[in-house]
Amino acid sequence: PYINAHRGKTFVLMFGGEAVAHPNFATIIHDIALLNSLGVRLVLVHGARPQIEARCALRQITPQFHRDLRITDAAALESVKDAAGSLRAQIEALLSMGLANSPMHGAQMRVASGNFVIARPIGIHDGVDFHNTGEVRRIDTEGIHRQLQQGSIVLLSAIGYSPTGEVFNVTLEDIATATAIALDADKLVFLMDTDGVQDKKGKPLKELTIVQAQAVLSGKRKLPDDVGMFLPCAIRACEAGVARTHLISRHTDGAVLQELFSDE
Repeated sequence: PYINAHRGKTFVLMFGGEAVAHPNFATIIHDIALLNSLGVRLVLVHGARPQIEARCALRQITPQFHRDLRITDAAALESVKDAAGSLRAQIEALLSMGLANSPMHGAQMRVASGNFVIARPIGIHDGVDFHNTGEVRRIDTEGIHRQLQQGSIVLLSAIGYSPTGEVFNVTLEDIATATAIALDADKLVFLMDTDGVQDKKGKPLKELTIVQAQAVLSGKRKLPDDVGMFLPCAIRACEAGVARTHLISRHTDGAVLQELFSDE
């Protein structure tokens, strides 16, 4: 029943640079190809943190963070642009594969990238100038919808642009959440390092209301870093009208399909 239910719906799927670097990423690409072939309108948002770190190391730049947020000065911005551009080309190449006897055979997926994210600087916080670290000002929904209507997969990097031509390093989760809200997406899917949100005994909490999710966040229990990062975004998206937000492990083969096409 889910095949017909999901056809024509808009899903925003977010994954970090760690996922792209992992050997398992090919199976995620296969899942994306299947979703596309079933008529799901897909927006992919990818991060690049480990790739940025590697380029900073090559340039002998010491990464600077404040409250887990990268301080993107002029030198760091070059590493950000380099990593994002290279990674986007790599993902586009994987989505272009059409190998015979593989899940990609005959897929013929078109991928659209562009300046769909308009950003602004976050400025100075706690006396720290974040330079070219930015936040989403707005999403070019008309441009994205136009590409989705033509059957393209839209691929967004964790980068935004200002009307004056500046480039900003924007967090992955900010872009994914803002895009899902702006598009009034049917689903926002976070591919994480952990197995979603778990209870005190380590068992997955298979479904949470907004109130229950807020209770998990406000509890005294220490949450894994990615749950602490993405669960507030899931709450924000649902409060703004996104019907469903999913937090699932990127390490499980077929996790996206199991989540979206079964009752489990």
